[in-house]
Amino acid sequence: MATEKFEGLVVKKRLWAGTKSEHEGLILRTQGGDYKLRRQGGNPFRDEELEKLEGCRIRCEGLLRDQQIIMTTWEIIKD
Repeated sequence: MATEKFEGLVVKKRLWAGTKSEHEGLILRTQGGDYKLRRQGGNPFRDEELEKLEGCRIRCEGLLRDQQIIMTTWEIIKD
C-alpha cells in the first residue's frame, strides 16, 4: 500500500461519539476534509508525541485507511 501526502491543521475533536471507542482525538483538518491522525506504532487513543502537534500546521506522509491517516513522517510548517 502506497503512502500519500497531506497538509493541514492539527485540532482536537470528539471522535466516534456514542460508541465504546468514543474519545477526544487529534484530526488533520485539510482542504479535502478531516482525517483522524495516528502515528505508525503509536497508541490509537492517546499518543503523547502527537499531542505536541495540536494547533500546528503540518505536512505529513502516511497510509490513508477509513478516514484515518497512519503517519510515517511529519514536519511542522513554519509561517
